Amino acid sequence: MQARAEQGNINHPAYGTWTADFMLWQNESRTFLGKYLNDLRVPWRHKRPEIMATAGIIPVAKWLAKIKQQSDVSCRLCKRAREQRGASTENLPEETYEHINSAFCDGIVTTVTAAHLLIWRHLYASMQAAQTPASKLRFVTQDKESSINTKWQEKEFKQICSRESLT
Repeated sequence: MQARAEQGNINHPAYGTWTADFMLWQNESRTFLGKYLNDLRVPWRHKRPEIMATAGIIPVAKWLAKIKQQSDVSCRLCKRAREQRGASTENLPEETYEHINSAFCDGIVTTVTAAHLLIWRHLYASMQAAQTPASKLRFVTQDKESSINTKWQEKEFKQICSRESLT
């Protein structure tokens, strides 16, 4: 995994699906998943989707087409989102478990983004609370995410790190 990251090849799964990648992580995935699934404190309704995802049998369009229960594999969420905003519904992506759990699904992107921002705000607040007065660590984006290009337009940020020093 680290070799792929160093090559900059982390935007696509190495083994066909992100689930397969997770399951093949050395010393991580199977042990983690096994502990989770064997934990008696975790309700069955929480374990069931993980088992279905691992087995590749989540009832999404691609799987339903595989078992001949549906003919179209196009993402229904993307289609609905595009219809609502009046966009073309041609060339819809396949509805797979990975697709509907990513920010690439038009129908779920708002939810995924909201979850991401909620986690980011919690993480930021936790880091701020743990920071000591002697710490030299300073957060440059306090209430929102910013791109590096946006930050370089600010005079204060140019003093911290110039674009030239990174190129």
